Amino acid sequence: KRESVPAKKYDPILDWDLPSDEVIKNINENQVKVLTDLVSPKFFSTNKKGKRSLGLGQIPKPEGPLLFIANHQLFGLDLGMIISQLLEERDIKARGLAHPVIFGTADGFGGNNAAVSKRNKDGPIKEDGPNGIFEQFGAVMVTPRNYYRLMQTGQTGLLFPGGVREVFHGKDEAYELFWPEDKLDFVRTASRFNATIVPISAVGAADSLNILVDSPDVLDLPFGIGERAANQTKNVMSARFDQDNTAELFQPPVIFPKIPARHYFVFGKPFDTENIDHRNAEECTKLYAGVKGELRRGLDDLLVARENDPYKDTPMRIAVEKVSGKPAPTFDVSELNR
Repeated sequence: KRESVPAKKYDPILDWDLPSDEVIKNINENQVKVLTDLVSPKFFSTNKKGKRSLGLGQIPKPEGPLLFIANHQLFGLDLGMIISQLLEERDIKARGLAHPVIFGTADGFGGNNAAVSKRNKDGPIKEDGPNGIFEQFGAVMVTPRNYYRLMQTGQTGLLFPGGVREVFHGKDEAYELFWPEDKLDFVRTASRFNATIVPISAVGAADSLNILVDSPDVLDLPFGIGERAANQTKNVMSARFDQDNTAELFQPPVIFPKIPARHYFVFGKPFDTENIDHRNAEECTKLYAGVKGELRRGLDDLLVARENDPYKDTPMRIAVEKVSGKPAPTFDVSELNR
C-alpha cells in the first residue's frame, strides 16, 4: 500500500498571492469604499529631491525589496485605504506586518479575520492558504523572521514602528511618533538587502474621534471595569519580540465618534540603502533618524496644508461629491512644497 505524501504546508511569505480581481473588486466596493466615501482621502508622493506631487506617481518600483514605514493612526482604520490605493494606482502589493491580535479580530479592510487553532511565533499555521481579508491581502505577523524573509525575497513590506503605543495614543498625542529610539532592526535588515525605504505620513484619524479616557486610565476605572481590562491586556501577545505581554499595553482608549475628517497621505522621499553598511551602527542610526525625520516633515506639512483645503468640511464635501459623482479637489500641491 502506497503511503500518501503529506501536502506541503502553506508558506505565507513564499506562497501568498493576491486574491482574484473579482474578490478585490468586491472588497473595495463593499468595504474600503464605505470608508473612502466618508473621508475622501488624498494621496501625495515625493521624488528624490523632496518635491511632492498629487498621486502616487513618484513612488519608485525598485528591482529589490521596497519598505513602507508609516505612522500608526488611531485604531489603524486607514490601513485598507493605503493598501488598496497602492494596488489600484501603482500595482504595488504592500504586505502589512501586523500585530498578533489582528489575526483573530477586525482588520483594516472593515472585515474580520477568522480565528485559527494553530499558530507559532511567526503567526498562524495554515494548511491551505490565508483566512480573513487582511491575510488575503498579504498581511503577516510582525516578527523579525517574517520581516527578514520579506526583504530577503525582494517583496514589499508595510511597517509601523510606533506600534500599539501610537495606534492607541492619548488625548493630547495626535500625530506624535512613538518609535523606540534604540531599535535599529528595520533599517539594518532593509540595508542588508538593499531595500528602498519610503516613509508614509498619514493624517485624519485622530480628528475623527474624541478620546474620552486614555488607555492607561481605563485600567483604573471603577466597578471592576479596569480590573477586567487589565486582565484582558495581559493575555494579548506583545508584537515586540524582545518584550513580554506586560510591557505593551494593548488597551484601546474610550472614544466617541465625531464627523469623520478628511484623510491625507504623503509618501515621502525615498531612501536608497544600497550604500548603507547594515553592520555599521552609526550609518544605521543616521538612516533611522532620516526616515523618521522625513515622516515627521510630512505630518507637519499636511497639518498646515489641510487648513487651505476648500473641502475640508466633511458635510459640504460629501454633498459636493454626491452631486458631482467624483472626489472633491483639495489644496494645491504647492502648499506641500513651500
